[in-house]
Amino acid sequence: MALSSFFAQSQLPFKEVISKYRTFLIAQDTTAADSIMVWSSSLQPNGEWRNVAYADQNVSSWKTPEHLGRIVKLSAAYHNPSSKFFNNPQVWDKIILAINHWIEKKYRNTNWWYNDIGVPQYWRDIIALNYEKFKPEELSKSLSILGQYKLKEAFTGANLVWSADLAMHYGIFTANDGLVRKGSTLIIDEIKISKGEGIRADYSYHQHGARSQTHHYGASFLKENIRLAYELQHTPWAFPAAKVTLLKDYLVEGWQWMSRGVYVTPATLDRSISRKGFLKQDLTTLLPYLIQLCPTAEADDLQKMLKVQQTGKQTLLGYKYYPYSDVAALQQKEFTLILKTISTRTEVSENINGENQQGTFLNLGNTFFIRNGNEYLDLMPVWDWTKLPGTTNFQGAKTINRLVFVGGVSSGQSGLAAMDFETANQQSKLTGSKFWVMHKGQVFCLIANLNLSGSTDPIFTTLEQSRLQGKVTTGKGWVNHNGFTYVALTGTPIVVTDKKVTGTWSTLSKSGSSTPVSENVFKAILPHQQNSASAYLIDGLTPLANVKQLLAHPDWEILKNTGECQALAFKDGTAMLSFHQKGELQVKNTLVKVNKPCLIILTPTDIHASDPLHKGGELEIELNGKKIIVNLPADGLSVKHTRK
Repeated sequence: MALSSFFAQSQLPFKEVISKYRTFLIAQDTTAADSIMVWSSSLQPNGEWRNVAYADQNVSSWKTPEHLGRIVKLSAAYHNPSSKFFNNPQVWDKIILAINHWIEKKYRNTNWWYNDIGVPQYWRDIIALNYEKFKPEELSKSLSILGQYKLKEAFTGANLVWSADLAMHYGIFTANDGLVRKGSTLIIDEIKISKGEGIRADYSYHQHGARSQTHHYGASFLKENIRLAYELQHTPWAFPAAKVTLLKDYLVEGWQWMSRGVYVTPATLDRSISRKGFLKQDLTTLLPYLIQLCPTAEADDLQKMLKVQQTGKQTLLGYKYYPYSDVAALQQKEFTLILKTISTRTEVSENINGENQQGTFLNLGNTFFIRNGNEYLDLMPVWDWTKLPGTTNFQGAKTINRLVFVGGVSSGQSGLAAMDFETANQQSKLTGSKFWVMHKGQVFCLIANLNLSGSTDPIFTTLEQSRLQGKVTTGKGWVNHNGFTYVALTGTPIVVTDKKVTGTWSTLSKSGSSTPVSENVFKAILPHQQNSASAYLIDGLTPLANVKQLLAHPDWEILKNTGECQALAFKDGTAMLSFHQKGELQVKNTLVKVNKPCLIILTPTDIHASDPLHKGGELEIELNGKKIIVNLPADGLSVKHTRK
């Protein structure tokens, strides 16, 4: 029996998996030949590079592992048959010299993540690339560093995948089937619809509590699992088809709707917004691996997504609301809007490890309009963080107090979102109700019941704060920039600035660069009065030449804008309503009554509704005396009722 077990173990495809991973690493590597030349020629006899910060102990961006990153890239070049460094003995000598240096020094950081995950990840790659070239002693020493990993079975989401992936690869390198099965099973089981951290039922993603992390931790979760599914394909440890399908669904129904091609927004990044380059998430080299893992029918949506990433031409059209993350997404051919609200069910933006030092008012109804991707890319050092795009606030605010009335409804092509909000400092508090309507490429925002107590500070809404791109044109009550027209629908004029601003990444993150950067910034501010209501429109479709005509002949009407009800109607028969309590409203020729708080879209053929309080139950809607019962789910998802 022991001999049989040994024989079975020896037939397992450990080396095939290592070979696939090596091929993957080489294919993904884009290091310039000049860099390889410099690193191989500048390594000192003691195995150090002079420009690597070996004494660094930064907990959010530890610089010392750059040493390991260079070993990985040197190794990829050495093993790449199309590289001019392929099988170069001088390069190999430098690889071994640099490896031995780390093994001797065993650098560590005070942040556990680097010791248990970050450093072992580098060694996983170093071993995979050099496995067949290593002498037994070299492999043994390298495995001793990879062995720093700690398998944390209680972890969730990306953290669990990172941990189990390292254990699994340690098992692959040591031909330990039990460890490979344990690691791969943990990873496979984590690809699920989660009630906590991970992929949520609406295909948004949470990590570190109820935080929208689709393009931060969610990106790591996705990328690692695509690679692992490719590595383990056609092995005893392969991902089941249903798990691959779920990764595809997360991409198609979540990821791509919350982005515009390769460009993402702070709404789905949380604290990593303070990291340079994070607003661009290019999947063009990774999507083909998932495409070949999926059945042809399922891969079609991924092929379309890949084409959008490659060409930048958006093909999605419509509106989605993600109630588990308080995120809304409007996709048009011409532009994308991502809206991030906050409720008692989601968390304020995270501030740990010295990151996100300025992000207090992220999630406070932030609206990010993307046309070409340059609007916000690496603009964070020069942002005025007290006036983030879309936020309504007062000058002395210090904190967000989360409220319960927050939600959204989608009818497919159009939609709405609503948020009661409160910001405060020790002496003062601002409260109000915001209501966004997205219809035919136009975005309306109604702001009601604005009340600031304990202060006479200015109250304002930041319509936009983005990179200046081209000419700013102003008219009576409106401003046009970068193809967007900002219209004050109430009497207060929009205040515009477009000037050069200088800042540093170090103001956002303790590990950020202190080198000043300058950008020309466009900012549009709508001032408010105490105890007032306000409204504005952002139009991303109407050509500049037609703006005056648009405003002279509006096809919309604000029906009500109070703390009890906010509503907007259009000439095509669509109306969008937010009831904060039991009430009624005349909508054109229809008297609408509801028996409790709700969000509603009325069209000539359908009713779409949701519960912004997340209690669920029966909603009674009365239209000119005709009663309709709609069963609302308790998770805030929209339901549809066909009108007869």
